[in-house]
Amino acid sequence: MEIAHDLKSTIESGTSAPGHRLPAERILAEHYRSNRQTIRQALDVLRQEGLISTEKRGSFVRGDRPGEAHARLLQAPPEAQFPLGALSPRAGVPAATRLVWEPTPPHYAAKLGMRAGARTLVHYYVASAADRVIQRAVSYLSPSLIAQVPLLARYERTLSHHTHSDLRRLYAWAADAGLSLEHNEQLIMAPGDETSNGVPQLEIHREVRDQHHRTLEITLLTFPHAEQGPVYHFSSPARDVRPPL
Repeated sequence: MEIAHDLKSTIESGTSAPGHRLPAERILAEHYRSNRQTIRQALDVLRQEGLISTEKRGSFVRGDRPGEAHARLLQAPPEAQFPLGALSPRAGVPAATRLVWEPTPPHYAAKLGMRAGARTLVHYYVASAADRVIQRAVSYLSPSLIAQVPLLARYERTLSHHTHSDLRRLYAWAADAGLSLEHNEQLIMAPGDETSNGVPQLEIHREVRDQHHRTLEITLLTFPHAEQGPVYHFSSPARDVRPPL
């Protein structure tokens, strides 16, 4: 639509800087000689593309790194299993999970909106074959995610009864709570340690954010024996949420 294209061009050209508040719907409607419903549709296109965010005070240009704001966002579908990329029981690989309430590492705390040393829900996952660990994941969940997903909030009260809890449907729970998730991942070949007998291992660093750009989950997925051919199982195809103009 022409209005969305014009607003997008203004943002991408730098005319509207990050943090800039867009004019109110009424003013935009007068400027484009259109109705407010059409303006809302145009703003919704910009939100879906990650160019703007909307709150009670209005719509603002997102402050992403240059070129990142209008990148395609890959939305993990609700049926994707947690932790994303982990081998499922269907793969014939036994996996053990554990859920605990413990302090968050200082380098994660600020990203998760927590003070240093604060405790949160931490999920551990280990998949083994032939007495060797082939996948390991540790996930830190933010207080914001816990507060918005009732099935997570209950663990704060009854965790002692759920130390081996299965959170495979976490992303579906998040979708039910009205959260739209963006998965950002980095793949790194890290130096080996005692768990990999000194052999370099593949690491996947993941941050999952919601539509308000808050970090909800930080996961470190490792493959201790990457030289054997690591299996990174993206459990469901990513879905492009950017609508066509």
